[in-house]
Amino acid sequence: MTKYFKSRYSLVSFLAISSLLIGPTLAPGQLLPSVSYGSWTDLADGVRYREGSSTSPRWAVQIVEVDLSNPRVGLLPVRSMVSGGYERTSALAQRVDGIAAINGGYFGGGVSYSHFELFDSISSINAASRPPRSTFGIGMENVPTMIRPVGSAGIPVPSDPAWQNVIHAIGGGPRIVTNGAIDSRHVEEGFDAASGVGPTVRHPRTALGLNEDTNTLYLVTVDGRQSTWSVGMTFNELASLMIDIGSTVAMNYDGGGSTTMWADGEVKNRPSDGSERTVTNAWVVVPGYRIDNRDPRFSSNGGWFSSANDGYHLENSLVVSTGSQPSTATWTPNLKEPGRYEVRAWWVAANNRVQETRYTVHHLHGTTTVNMDQTTNGSRFNSLGVFDFEAGEDARVTLTNVGPADRFVSADALEFLFVEDLPESSLTDSWYTY
Repeated sequence: MTKYFKSRYSLVSFLAISSLLIGPTLAPGQLLPSVSYGSWTDLADGVRYREGSSTSPRWAVQIVEVDLSNPRVGLLPVRSMVSGGYERTSALAQRVDGIAAINGGYFGGGVSYSHFELFDSISSINAASRPPRSTFGIGMENVPTMIRPVGSAGIPVPSDPAWQNVIHAIGGGPRIVTNGAIDSRHVEEGFDAASGVGPTVRHPRTALGLNEDTNTLYLVTVDGRQSTWSVGMTFNELASLMIDIGSTVAMNYDGGGSTTMWADGEVKNRPSDGSERTVTNAWVVVPGYRIDNRDPRFSSNGGWFSSANDGYHLENSLVVSTGSQPSTATWTPNLKEPGRYEVRAWWVAANNRVQETRYTVHHLHGTTTVNMDQTTNGSRFNSLGVFDFEAGEDARVTLTNVGPADRFVSADALEFLFVEDLPESSLTDSWYTY
């Protein structure tokens, strides 16, 4: 029997509750036997959180596990867009209404020293003065997911044809796990004493791991520099931890005072600076079937142009005037499973927006027009309603620039959040709400 619960993100199916009843556990044969793990807490469909601890050595560990094979969850690289180049990991996650996040690549002087790629657009590169450094890349539908040494040209060295399918990536380094074994490549990737990463010294650490057999992602932080709380880990200790929790490959990200784990609306770790440090970018876990205006699943025609207004979902929003040529914007999620979904839209609000902006939802039972007031409730997801959809590309939402003269319409992000399976009657009735 399927059970459901309501989270702050949406109504999502609650498929497993047994983990909440299990107390602290010790994995058999683990490389770090002093670490015990608490029970899992479900954050959303395909996303859960747990903590680990050890008293000797004193360690405090935070873990987010993401089932990348679950179409109801996604992963976005988010970078700071403020003057000066830095924002807190929590701010980056909240800006895109995320579920969980960790800090990403290296930085200094207001610029990123690591590869950053969003929808195939590279905005920063791994340091040209250093060898190629480990970079995690992910493609459409969460595949391919891989860790490769990427050079300053933005491609793996040696070359890897599979990387052509990567659309999002954040660099860091070094790699610390290969084929389920410790493999610290700090020398090969140019992390010498001057880099400050201290491979053999215990520091706060941030890491990303992947189980290549199950397509399970692990986002991990280890607190450090706090003798009565957590002393931090060396690279080999961090690698052992990543193997213990299930990683077959893993890499290190910027640590020290930058180390931050944000999940379920709060910072879960204890940053060594005493408060959360601002960083240049972060990996953010988001609900699945989210489509930004730069996503390949978004299309537009007519007179759309990039808006100068803040409050966009990722890095910009599009606008068009009602007085220009007829213009449409369309979001097509290519749903992997039929179901009842909540549809939510993001826009940038302004006084000159259309108060009855017209969204047309194409669903299992036909089309429904929903009018939304874009003069208010901007920079957040707003519900258009709950609708039945079949799997495939027939599901879509279209926005038009219909409205009073001299007004504007905003097109930014849209998401489809799974609510429940379709009842048998939905194939014949006309059930929907809005």
